[in-house]
Amino acid sequence: MKFSINKILLWLKSGNLREIKFRENKINVITGDSGTGKTEIISIIDYCFFGSRADITDEIINENVKWYGINFNINDNVYTLGRGSIEKREVSKDYFFHADGYIPKVPAVNNDEKQIKKIIDKEFSITERTVFPYGGKSITLGSKISPRYFFMFNTLSGDTIDHSEIFFDKQNIDRYRDALMNIFDLAVGIETEENLLKKEKLNVLNADLKQWKRKLTLIDKEVEVFNKNIVELSKKAKELNLIDYDLTDPAKLMKRFEEISSTYKEESIEINLERINKLKTEKNKVLRKIRNLKKFKLEIERYKKLEKNKLDSLKPVRILNESYKLLKIPELDLLISSLQDEYEQITQNNKGKLPFDFNVNYKIREYEDKVHDIDSTIFDIPINDKSTKNEIDKLIFIGELRVKLELYKQQWVESDDEENISEKIKNIEEQINDIKLIDYQDKRETILRLLDELIQVYLDKSGDALDNYEGYKSSFNYKEKKLELRRPRSAYPSKVGSSSNHMFLHLCLFLGLHELILIQKSPYVPQWLILDQPSRPYFGEEKENKVRKLPWEKIKKSDKGKITIAMQLLDYFINYIVTELKTDFQIILLEHIPKSIWTEAGLSNFHLVEEFKNGNALIRFDENNQAY
Repeated sequence: MKFSINKILLWLKSGNLREIKFRENKINVITGDSGTGKTEIISIIDYCFFGSRADITDEIINENVKWYGINFNINDNVYTLGRGSIEKREVSKDYFFHADGYIPKVPAVNNDEKQIKKIIDKEFSITERTVFPYGGKSITLGSKISPRYFFMFNTLSGDTIDHSEIFFDKQNIDRYRDALMNIFDLAVGIETEENLLKKEKLNVLNADLKQWKRKLTLIDKEVEVFNKNIVELSKKAKELNLIDYDLTDPAKLMKRFEEISSTYKEESIEINLERINKLKTEKNKVLRKIRNLKKFKLEIERYKKLEKNKLDSLKPVRILNESYKLLKIPELDLLISSLQDEYEQITQNNKGKLPFDFNVNYKIREYEDKVHDIDSTIFDIPINDKSTKNEIDKLIFIGELRVKLELYKQQWVESDDEENISEKIKNIEEQINDIKLIDYQDKRETILRLLDELIQVYLDKSGDALDNYEGYKSSFNYKEKKLELRRPRSAYPSKVGSSSNHMFLHLCLFLGLHELILIQKSPYVPQWLILDQPSRPYFGEEKENKVRKLPWEKIKKSDKGKITIAMQLLDYFINYIVTELKTDFQIILLEHIPKSIWTEAGLSNFHLVEEFKNGNALIRFDENNQAY
């Protein structure tokens, strides 16, 4: 897939537009001092292409940028893609997109991520059928593959380029690690989208088949249990003379049980049960009357007790009447007279019979005698005779039978829906047999042998830099996705030491991979590569934010020679792709090396983009401290 970046765009908060320009079919070098923002270019490209992590440095970079952008070629189109800056370490949802590559003075939101992704997916040949053939810890089987995963074939960051075990970026992120294992065959042309679609369909069918077989197994177990229950039910039914003794077939028993359950009539039970029910109903009525009478009796006694207490409290009125009647005080006479009248009335009531008074105890005894008579009558009814007991047992059995038949229907018959499960299983198995997957085992072995041959070309050209490993053979570890070296005529890979050798292994693997991808005409991987300081093993490393970089003058002559060999590899690769394979390729190289490395070596495919030195950097400042 043809791809190249024309410009990195930084719309600054100062109002200026910072542009960094690149050329196609060149090794575009940005060289210079540490801490000038070279490595941030990888993060900016990743961020513009829908990165979900805020990996751009806040200090100097993000605090001065309002919009990030890239102007790029993809296939036959030129696009400009901009994204708002990071706020409070949160990625922006603001996007600017122009399908003709127009670069505005100041971007404005004119599109959303979802719509832009549809356009980019199409350019990457990603369709709804481009799905993961296998799942993983963080990847769902059958989910759509993102173009971002294919960028793992295009970047070698500073953390990876000289690593002894890891050869692809972002392998510390679960979904990228899972994705690499899934998309490698597709990226290098071993796998095809058509076969991926077949694999996805096959996975779905196998999942359905497993589900229906599990359901059938459960049903078989339920049927087995129910058949055992039928045997037990048939024994009881035969004892009650509900079925014939020679009936043993489960299906016929089931049919007979359904007939019994729906047709048996309770009227066959003798009339004694009906008499008992009526007597019990009458008994309950009498018992309610007894309870009410006892409650009534309690209320009368409570009332009489209250009246007696009132009478006792009024007895002093007689003494008051004798003592104060000579005073002739109207108000006092009225009060005493009223109390006297109330006293006389209560006394009269207590002597006489209350209007609602009757012999409650007699009524209670009368009703209790009636309850005793009813109990005696019930006891005398011959309910325990053999025929009546047999009818009751039949009723109880039929009740149990109805419940078990209903459970059987719910658990098995109704779950079977309209189509027999066995037929569904047969249909799915036929569909699985009709899918003819292409066996890529032979093809994979052939292509991996070709990959080793292509890598070997670059290893041979790096011989003088590989020290003790000169002449060793390429042995790509397909399972772990890393390049190993094998001693000639040895079946096993050797343990390779030195970060310098590891760096060359990374370069040789990626150059060989891209040559293979171009030969295979894979539409998914961009014809583009960005490298972050291949010379890292020779300049020293940055640890704990303290720069430990050697100046170029102090780099050993032998190390300068190795750096030159690495640059010659890149120059050879570009020249071969353009002249021999007749196609395009772009490399962006972020480095510390001086221009003299490629000029003195006569490397014609190098282009110096900028030198980040003497105040020049990704973010520059003028005399007024304004970013530009």
